[in-house]
Amino acid sequence: MKSIKILLIGAALLSVAALPVSAKIQAGNEVKALQNNLREIAKLASPAVVYITTERKVKVGNGNDNGFGFDFGMPDLKKYFKRYDKDSEDEDNEGSRNNNERKMGGIGSGMIVTEDGFILTNYHVVEDATSVKVILTNDKKYDAEVKGYDVRHDMAVLKIKSSDKFPAVELGDSDKLMVGDIVIAVGNPFGYENTVTMGIVSAKGRLFDNMDIEGIPKRIPHVIQTDAPINPGNSGGPLFNIEGEVVGVNMAIAGNFSMGSVGNMGVGFAIPINDVKVKLKELKEGRKNKDETPWVGVRLQEVDEKLSKKLKVDSGVLITEVDENGPGKEAGLKSGDVILQFDGKEVKSPKNIIEMVASREVGEVVIFKIVRDGKEKEIKIILAPWGEKSLTVKNGNSEDKERKNKDVGITVKNLSELLAKKFGIKADKGVVIAAVEKNSPADKSELQVGDLIKEVDKKVIKDRDDFEKTMNTSDLKEGILFLVERSGNSIFVVISSEK
Repeated sequence: MKSIKILLIGAALLSVAALPVSAKIQAGNEVKALQNNLREIAKLASPAVVYITTERKVKVGNGNDNGFGFDFGMPDLKKYFKRYDKDSEDEDNEGSRNNNERKMGGIGSGMIVTEDGFILTNYHVVEDATSVKVILTNDKKYDAEVKGYDVRHDMAVLKIKSSDKFPAVELGDSDKLMVGDIVIAVGNPFGYENTVTMGIVSAKGRLFDNMDIEGIPKRIPHVIQTDAPINPGNSGGPLFNIEGEVVGVNMAIAGNFSMGSVGNMGVGFAIPINDVKVKLKELKEGRKNKDETPWVGVRLQEVDEKLSKKLKVDSGVLITEVDENGPGKEAGLKSGDVILQFDGKEVKSPKNIIEMVASREVGEVVIFKIVRDGKEKEIKIILAPWGEKSLTVKNGNSEDKERKNKDVGITVKNLSELLAKKFGIKADKGVVIAAVEKNSPADKSELQVGDLIKEVDKKVIKDRDDFEKTMNTSDLKEGILFLVERSGNSIFVVISSEK
């Protein structure tokens, strides 16, 4: 095999030697043209890329203070950086004894997307930050505030606290990217400001599948894979195409961190800019989307040739198990059902369904087209937060009344310490809205995820059983009176099927 390789290389060298001089010069000019392009991108785009420093309080010994967030998941990077605090070691030790907390600094990258100073970055770069500062390439430093974020999709928007005008990047079209396209990453790896690296698009449409400390999957669909060197500190920085347009937001790297690897291994990931564009406006306006991973609650199996013949289906995915606590069970999915379509799109593999669910939001209604006992059937499911049932509340006990009244369109959970802490709820009883179905009566009446339902039609709600019983005696057509607590304030809301 080695001799073949040598011969091939030799042949290549001989063919180059036989090229006319003009051809060699032309090839050289093409390389120079590419080089000039890269220089121009670095020159024009770099001023709109910012160096982000954050300060946050962390519990001493919680093992989560590397300053880079969940994506790199590295053991300990303190040897590369000093702590970003102004306290002396003595003061820090004293603070640790008093409240078991200390200040930690983090670094990351971001890009200015508007001249008035809105910045796009990753959520994990600014997560739990008590202060955020941004540094431009001209060394000017500004305070910034977190305006909005989407935890599950790892996006955040900051606003520079200044009336100055700033250079801004141009957002491109990530759908036009093709595998093999040249891409350029700009950011601040390991704190080295304004570093420019180059690579290609290695793959498109990856499902970035991570796991949090509670064992809940963190899935981001449609991710771009690149071999452009990306390292800790690059998070939130832009990935440019060869035209100098932003096509992605650098997010994560893959590596064997248990073996002590802390740098780029040639496998980096970026969020497609088209996915960001969909959410950018609402994040600039202050929308804060919590970390809710949707699920259906089923185990799946490929349909091979033998199963296809036995089940009399040409394609699809077989359900082998339905979780008792999942929305799939609530909606009526059963073991042995073959899923043909997800919201009108053909299903080809279990991974295909996982990606489709991951691309949707909690509270959205999806339709599964299935085959059961040789008959096709459509089943509507409201996607619920991971590990929870999707409670579709109907009103009245008779089948006729259920048909007459629309669903309220909410998923509720019993109030727990975790939910109380998550949503800042001080009450000790009630049910919390975990999901609101889009365009439902609840959505149109502006009920929100995190609202605590205290009363329904003047009846006190202590738990989910109370809620279901009361809802079954209420009439959606006449209107249902909810008393909810939101951000510490109590408000009455009427939910009605009337437009």
